[in-house]
Amino acid sequence: MNKNIKRIIATALMCASFSGMAAFEAAAAPKYVNITGDPVAVREAPGTSAKFIKQVRYGDQMVYLSEKNDKDGVRWYQIKLSDDKSGWVTSAYAETVDEEKVGRLEVTTKLLNVRSEASLTSAVLGITKIGTQFDYFSVKKDSSDQTWYFVHYEDDKTAWLLGTYCKVISEPGKADSTTTTKATSDNKNKQVEITANPVNVRSKASLSGSKLGTVSKGKRYEYLATDTDEKGQVWYKIRYTSEKTGWVLGSLSRIVNSGSTTESEKTSKTESTTTQAAESKQVEITADALNVRSTPGMNGKIITTVKNGSKYNYLASKKDSEGKTWYQIEYKSGKKGWISAGYAKIINKGATTASTTTTTATKATTSGKKVRITGGRVNVRASAGLNGKKLGSVKKGEEYKYLATKKDSNGDVWYQIQYTSKTKGWVLGSLSKLVTEETKATTTTTAAEKTETKKVEITESPVNVRKSASTDSKKLGTTSEGKKYKLLATKKDKNGKTWYQIQYTSKTKGWVLGTFCKLV
Repeated sequence: MNKNIKRIIATALMCASFSGMAAFEAAAAPKYVNITGDPVAVREAPGTSAKFIKQVRYGDQMVYLSEKNDKDGVRWYQIKLSDDKSGWVTSAYAETVDEEKVGRLEVTTKLLNVRSEASLTSAVLGITKIGTQFDYFSVKKDSSDQTWYFVHYEDDKTAWLLGTYCKVISEPGKADSTTTTKATSDNKNKQVEITANPVNVRSKASLSGSKLGTVSKGKRYEYLATDTDEKGQVWYKIRYTSEKTGWVLGSLSRIVNSGSTTESEKTSKTESTTTQAAESKQVEITADALNVRSTPGMNGKIITTVKNGSKYNYLASKKDSEGKTWYQIEYKSGKKGWISAGYAKIINKGATTASTTTTTATKATTSGKKVRITGGRVNVRASAGLNGKKLGSVKKGEEYKYLATKKDSNGDVWYQIQYTSKTKGWVLGSLSKLVTEETKATTTTTAAEKTETKKVEITESPVNVRKSASTDSKKLGTTSEGKKYKLLATKKDKNGKTWYQIQYTSKTKGWVLGTFCKLV
């Protein structure tokens, strides 16, 4: 009798276990794990006693596999590493990222560098090709106002792509625009315009589809449907001839409304309507030396070179095959040529030169300004350029007196700083930023009277409470997720990380790292 009862109970528990497992599997699992500590250990199993594998850094986005509690009840996330290996990180220094918080983009140029930072001077991690798609997490602009996307590059890597050569397919929190679309009555008013030359028409939505023929740039065809291939690339189905249909790659075409102006028509119309306006405009060179070419593009023959600050009559603008803008100028009486727009700017005739304006502005506004280092370790050079002699290096979060601003031959911004009491030097603008004394004041301790109504809520477990605002400071104890404390002050440490001072006990004050809590 007892054995039968035990068997029934065991069966019931097993059913409940499978039921719970099914419910868990039905829920949408997170897609990535975002690392919030620096550095964070990756271990072979969930638990601090498990074998160490490697370290990951703050901001890394790792592919999520599963999660589990260790023997102390602390949550651990299993992440994917390279070569089909995996490891575990503690939830104290990591957080999950759901599918809807991830964007999607596609590369639109033949070859594109994958870089370690959002800068043209950063290390190249690899090269990607046209049509390749990536998940992206955030967007950033560099010192030249160029847009960069922070993407998931490989299983255990993140990287940056220049936005000029990418197109966003879906933004975080928005529906994916590549969802397969069946032909409807709405499609009758849509066409597919070819944007490259030539483009293959295939029998199915894949590069493995048999080639039916080719179509040329500017041509339009009836739009029938949208689909994605095994690599996530978008394809458009078109009516190729009166009797045949086929598929063209979405990165080499676009959907337009019937009757809208084609790209070539727009260009000619724009050029004709801007001729008069161009007569009153000039192009000012912003690079030290810039090539003038016979045609708009890097393949154009070099005619001559022009120098920084020189101005020429502006004639027209045009984009090359990679989408880069070029300006046509009259570099000598009766002679025309093309220059890259990235190293020049359009001004009205008679406007003050950029160098004069910059010098005046710098002299007027340098007082009270400092340069804050934002890169991990940044070289200080004797002149504004990567070829300048290295004087030493500075660390993230350090601040120096700001003296001047200058652009190098590549158009990158550099800041001159008072490196030591007797030495001046230059740091790259993409690895630093200008701050004022007022800005610095607001990032240090906040006045108590402004925080009387605010509290600090702990968002992780466990979180250390320390005697001062530093990870090197004495540990007073720990607190757990959901607990709230009175906010006394706010401060940033030498690494630029925010700390909150709390009323830990009735008699004790302490500091908690802002990464693991929030103001309420």
